[in-house]
Amino acid sequence: MSQQSPTDRYWNERARTVPEDDKVSMPDTVQRDLELKFVFEHLWPTARVVEIGCGNGYASQLLRTRVTHVDAFDYAEGMIERARRTYGETNNRFFRDDVRDPKHVRSPYDIALCVRVLMNLRNADEQRIALGNIAKMLCSGGRLVLIEGFRDGYDVLSNFRREIGLPPVIPAAHNFYSYLRDLSPTLNELFVVERTWHTGVYDFLTRIVFPQLVGAENATKPGDFHSKIEPIVQAHDGPDMTRFARVYGFALVRR
Repeated sequence: MSQQSPTDRYWNERARTVPEDDKVSMPDTVQRDLELKFVFEHLWPTARVVEIGCGNGYASQLLRTRVTHVDAFDYAEGMIERARRTYGETNNRFFRDDVRDPKHVRSPYDIALCVRVLMNLRNADEQRIALGNIAKMLCSGGRLVLIEGFRDGYDVLSNFRREIGLPPVIPAAHNFYSYLRDLSPTLNELFVVERTWHTGVYDFLTRIVFPQLVGAENATKPGDFHSKIEPIVQAHDGPDMTRFARVYGFALVRR
């Protein structure tokens, strides 16, 4: 195997050391559940699904109860080993693969899921290649449910925080965040946008209101505040808050 990147080492380390299965791929379980709600709204029982970046299989084992079959892969071998060990394989398959050059997918699929995966690639060019490969995995008219982090919201949140005396929001060092404008042409070339979603309300409350209330030094991890505001986020995700979003969701139909 080629030398691991810092991103590879980060995810393999989490697969080995994080005891809670629901927090291996995403420590913020409230945000994770908001994302999965959007995902589940775009599934149907007879669908064959490919899950790109399945991590330790936490979402995979929920997906497989809602569709006919799930092929789930990840680049981190530690994640795949943990997924097989924890959840096993029923109407699903766990395997190691690389979205930049997939070798083991069994196309075509009805649905592709890609949740916070592109940010783990090295640059926007690799992200565009990945999107092209995902489109090829889908049947004609197949759907991609894409949830991805973008730099746009980080900039807006950081600027707002500076105005009220808070330090900027620093993206994770192991991730690469494109601006939405960098990937929009590729998305529009390959897909038709069916529906969008964003974390703007959640990010405004957790990245601005919460640290202003408790102090930035005390707001470094998700806690009770995040759980208590979930009904607010569920009730309102209007376009007026989009600018604060670190994460965007898209339901896309292959052209």
